[in-house]
Amino acid sequence: MLPLHPHDPPSAGPYRLLARLGEDHRTRSYLGAVPGRPPVRVRILRSAQATDPTSRSAFAHRVRSASGLGGPHVAAVLDADLDSPVPWAATERPLGTDLDGLVRDHGPLPTAALHSFALATAQGLAALHTAQRAHGALTPESVLLTGDRALLADPGLIPSHEAQDGAGGVFDPPEGGGTPAGDVFSWAAVLCFAASGVEGPRGLDRVPLQLRGAVDACLQENANLRPSAVDLVIMLGGTASAAPWPPELASVIDVSAVAVHRALPAEPAAPEPGGRGRFIGLAAGALVLTLVTATGAVWGYDRLFALPQESTADGGSDPTDAGPDDAACLDGIGFSEPGGWEGELNAGEAVFSPDGDVLALAGDDHGLSLWDWREGELLAVPAEGADLVRDAVFSPVGCRVSAIRAEDVEEAEREERPPYRLATTYDVPTGRTQDHLGAQPAPRPDGSRERTSVSASAFSPDGRLLALGTSTRYEVDRDDSIGVVDVETGELVRTFNDGESTGSLAFLDDTRLAGSGSDTITVWDVETGDPLQTVRNVASRTMATVPGRNQVLYVRNGEVVWRDLENDSELGAFPLDDYAAVPFGAYVRSLTPDAERGLVHIAWYHSTGEEDPADRSTIRRAHLWDVETGEDLLAGNEDPMLLGAAFHPEVIAGVGADGNVNIIDPDTLETVDVIG
Repeated sequence: MLPLHPHDPPSAGPYRLLARLGEDHRTRSYLGAVPGRPPVRVRILRSAQATDPTSRSAFAHRVRSASGLGGPHVAAVLDADLDSPVPWAATERPLGTDLDGLVRDHGPLPTAALHSFALATAQGLAALHTAQRAHGALTPESVLLTGDRALLADPGLIPSHEAQDGAGGVFDPPEGGGTPAGDVFSWAAVLCFAASGVEGPRGLDRVPLQLRGAVDACLQENANLRPSAVDLVIMLGGTASAAPWPPELASVIDVSAVAVHRALPAEPAAPEPGGRGRFIGLAAGALVLTLVTATGAVWGYDRLFALPQESTADGGSDPTDAGPDDAACLDGIGFSEPGGWEGELNAGEAVFSPDGDVLALAGDDHGLSLWDWREGELLAVPAEGADLVRDAVFSPVGCRVSAIRAEDVEEAEREERPPYRLATTYDVPTGRTQDHLGAQPAPRPDGSRERTSVSASAFSPDGRLLALGTSTRYEVDRDDSIGVVDVETGELVRTFNDGESTGSLAFLDDTRLAGSGSDTITVWDVETGDPLQTVRNVASRTMATVPGRNQVLYVRNGEVVWRDLENDSELGAFPLDDYAAVPFGAYVRSLTPDAERGLVHIAWYHSTGEEDPADRSTIRRAHLWDVETGEDLLAGNEDPMLLGAAFHPEVIAGVGADGNVNIIDPDTLETVDVIG
């Protein structure tokens, strides 16, 4: 599961959306729930598809065809609204995990579990095919594992990869998906992945010999030579119930189930006397510990948590410590109530909270302020302008914001040196602040220490970790410049070497961190500190990533590049001739994509650097490209977004040339309100 993005809808029909589960070219799926009822998977048509009559009709047909299907090994369609402006459908999503996440987090399934897994999923396919239906897109993401069974999710709701982009995926049959014979091939490829952790049929050599014959038969290139799903069930032992999961697998599935359970909304009934409502939450946390310790050395335990937990007072560790406060940003403000804003706003950047209700503004001349942007109301001023605040970023979970600010500026001036910068986290509901220095150089032989400034920060998808990049200096010998901090404790739990000052940081997922340097972008394994991937020929330290996707945007020579890291391919490139024409000293202020609307915004500036300060001037430029057409939508009218932009499902917040913040209609690009 991934946290909701600010662009995600809060609900679909009666279902509150709690987390992202996945996406394809036409839809996104979410964990959804109604208090007092089991969770569901809500599949929502993407906004671009929702306005296309052909896409709407195809989605409606798939949902109607899948209605009435179900069983112990097939997730049933429970609800749908196909006439909604954005159609959606809800299917069963029992407590547990999908195969893809389980294998990637904990490794291949134990050998003792593979026959039960194979039989259960084959029985699911047989039930679909007997009802004259094909699954059409069987992958590890579409197989769910609960404490007592495996079942197929979204039967028939996802178009095959062949229909989506003309090229099959690694789990698709050579002839293309969408048929029962194609499902059988995909079943075999998924089983290979379950046994090996290797995508597609390449993991065949890890499949146990007792299953190898059935899998080989299903992987025949000629679809006519493959067994039917009914035949496959017979080959695996018939229609009897699959054997229970071995204890080591059951324990890990149950831990995942607890994690899903904890994300669900509370029961609507009032707590019983004695605080039973609170006990339920505590019991869920205690269950995690019980599951981990009950079987001794649990399979996959070393991968349950990406980073080592800090020791508790009694010398143990507690993986169930509470994460970031999940209160909505407008539920309560822990900072002192501000007066009216005095003087010019002078904001340099804007960023929306995860729930979209609060707009944070930051800037060296502004400080850090929080606004109810719909009402135009100032909520709090956690940091004053004298703190030289920049690079504000919200945690994806709860309402916590991090910003890079200067230390005591007056003290630095007295010591005749530039002020160092550190990262400060501001927990909005509680008003708690905490400073973080990041990774610092080792002390010199004489015991003195050279401090380096924090240059970039990024929250992990669950909000528990804060990655901090620090600037490097040629006279400082060090082997680390990136640090990972436990947000709750403030402890530095991991450091690794970037080799140069870090301009931007962003988590791609729980275990991978992207960082930009002077001419490269490196993807790091957060747990080991090993570099996993490098993008070269980068012309700016400022980069951007797309939440929930393996994609990065950066400046390269005379263009902005949108790159898919998984396939190492370019998804788009946008001309930046004016930036390339500056011989030296151009700086990118911000680079921001809106994947939902297909927009890319960039703001950059260039100071002439004349020796006489009176002759110096600053050139500022901004662009907003339509990804589909390549058109610069700001051509001739850059001022409303000259310094930066933040995207919201309802509006765009543009930091204007005057430092005020323009609330902009995303369809017409007209300014409908101004903060400041």
